[in-house]
Amino acid sequence: MKILFVNPRFPSSLWGFQGIAELVGVRSGQAPLGLATVAAMTPPNIEVDLQDENCNPVPLDTDADVVAIGCWSVQYGRARELAAEFRRRGKLTVVGGPYPTLCPERFADGAFDVVFDGEVEITWPQFCRDLAAGSPRPLYKQVGNVDMRLSPVPRFDLLPKGDYLYYFVQTTRGCPFQCEFCDIIITDGRVPRLKSVPQVLTEIETIAALGGRYVSFSDANFIGNTKYAEQLLHALVEFGRANGFPLHFSAEMTINVAEKPRLLELLREANFTGIFVGIESPRIDSLVETKKRQNVHKPLIESVRKIQSHNLIITAGMIVGFDHDDVRIFQEQLDFLMEAGIPFTTCGVLTAIEKTPLYARLEKEGRLLPYDSALVRGHGAADLNFVPKLMTVEEAHRGYNWLIRALYKSENYGTRLVQALRQFRPRRGPDRPTSGQLDWRLLRVAANLFRYFLLTRSRVRRRFFLQTLWQTMRSGPSAEKLVSALGYMIGHKHFHEYVTATHGDPEVVSRISPFAEAPPVEDWWRGEFNKEYVKHLKKELYAGAKGLARVGRRLRGAVAVPEAFLTDKVGECLRHYLNELGVEVVPVATAALSRLRDRVDLLVMPILGSVRKGREELHHILQHLHERVQAELDKLPKVVHFPLDEDDRGVFDGFARVGLTFTRRIERLRQAYNKAVETVMVPSGQAATRSGLVKTS
Repeated sequence: MKILFVNPRFPSSLWGFQGIAELVGVRSGQAPLGLATVAAMTPPNIEVDLQDENCNPVPLDTDADVVAIGCWSVQYGRARELAAEFRRRGKLTVVGGPYPTLCPERFADGAFDVVFDGEVEITWPQFCRDLAAGSPRPLYKQVGNVDMRLSPVPRFDLLPKGDYLYYFVQTTRGCPFQCEFCDIIITDGRVPRLKSVPQVLTEIETIAALGGRYVSFSDANFIGNTKYAEQLLHALVEFGRANGFPLHFSAEMTINVAEKPRLLELLREANFTGIFVGIESPRIDSLVETKKRQNVHKPLIESVRKIQSHNLIITAGMIVGFDHDDVRIFQEQLDFLMEAGIPFTTCGVLTAIEKTPLYARLEKEGRLLPYDSALVRGHGAADLNFVPKLMTVEEAHRGYNWLIRALYKSENYGTRLVQALRQFRPRRGPDRPTSGQLDWRLLRVAANLFRYFLLTRSRVRRRFFLQTLWQTMRSGPSAEKLVSALGYMIGHKHFHEYVTATHGDPEVVSRISPFAEAPPVEDWWRGEFNKEYVKHLKKELYAGAKGLARVGRRLRGAVAVPEAFLTDKVGECLRHYLNELGVEVVPVATAALSRLRDRVDLLVMPILGSVRKGREELHHILQHLHERVQAELDKLPKVVHFPLDEDDRGVFDGFARVGLTFTRRIERLRQAYNKAVETVMVPSGQAATRSGLVKTS
């Protein structure tokens, strides 16, 4: 008997870290802890294997008798596809994980042979016994919470060495707080359950022996039980001292850790380099509304500074869309994060998850919008599924699109990173942790980093790298700060690429929210498209054109545009705009992607970050096309991203970027744009307005 454990492919997200692979030499950011743990619960007389689709294609023609698939909500669609393929090959398919536990009704249609609802420390061994007897049940449901001391050391040995950046260790389940939007208290309960400290240390020792470098504790709140956290940290300090601090740690915890000086000292001594904190909002009313009361005891900036002074970089969970949030919240979020010095934030639009108190309240108020939780893309996406109170759905999408791009604009990100590292204090003592010491692996990564940031035509990328390093070292040079700076710049590569592909180019947004007072239409081209801005666009866009000239090729005067986009009002306007400039429009549907390089100068890739009423089909088509474009990027002409659910400047950016490829005359672009808008958007006899096209988009 053999069981194959499968981790389905995750969609791209801020948390995915797909963009770091080429720099750090890993295949995936995070190891699948759940599947490795269940594999360890399997009796030794059953052979096990584990395949992670985020690292390699899953072999469909396996010799396994049973295929056990892990499933988070974002993996639901892919899990069903894999199950269908394996069942077609006569395999018994099993599914379990967070999503079957939260929404078991989504798994009751027979797509899987066996479904696990809840924790499996008790039910999985029962399934294995039933399997051996030839009579597995269709549903295994855990009633009540499981004693975590029953959980074995995960089969980390099934995870190929070098495939993952982070290994995970879970020490507790459950959280004592009552945040309205959180599903942890639904799936894990409110009373933290604990593994024994020796149990956790065995897992830590196993990871270290396998050559792991980074361990993140996956607990919902690492300090939910303060006494236990202190005991565990003491043990981790001793482990580090005895073994030369071979591991770097991180964990999720509440911001009230700032009020626990002993825990902060122990985190630093144990070689923790960062923590994730659910700050959520700089607005006190919004925090109280969502029952995030632990965040209002002290001023947030004061708590952040206290944590950072212990050489811990904070990653912040931030949310927009609470009932007390109006359109000013987007600027407030950016301003807060810039002042706090928090480089990486999983900022997202509030989503009402099924079974949570928030979902129940909004359902009662009649404010829920139709949506499929399995299609929610998670961190870094605008997954709004209800009607906000103090702004419209469109305003929430526009504001978020600006915010996420402003956050990951290179200059802004670098400023926040430098601010965080300025709070670091020198480490002293003969047995201090090694988090700031260089080794040959880090030097190899650093070499890749230097190549990416310095051997490039992008002046923005080069300036970001050099300025961040210079400003970091000016505040007091140390190896620890240097390693941290390089690490977070590696992360920025992924964040920037993800945001660009999903929401549009971060480099062209300003520090001012789209809801600030806008200039009159007649001042737009003279104000927004000023010399400095146009110079920035030209440097970026003409680099490609100059490259063609050097090899004796001229611009073809042709642009490829997705055919589905051309049926949209904005796409129709783009067609007229290009026609006015004398540029041919080539619908993508009539030309194979692989042949576009020989036919056109640019490929316009529309970005629709959220699903809007009337644009569902367009969103689906663009998602599919985007996947194909990503897969064949090296075979394509220059890709210009064209944001659709964007502020005024973002939409104008799209037109400007395309137009500036073919002419340097700003007046000609203005005339072409106005003529296109008048033709498509404005009834006869009326004047064009600056925001007419944007409102339609």
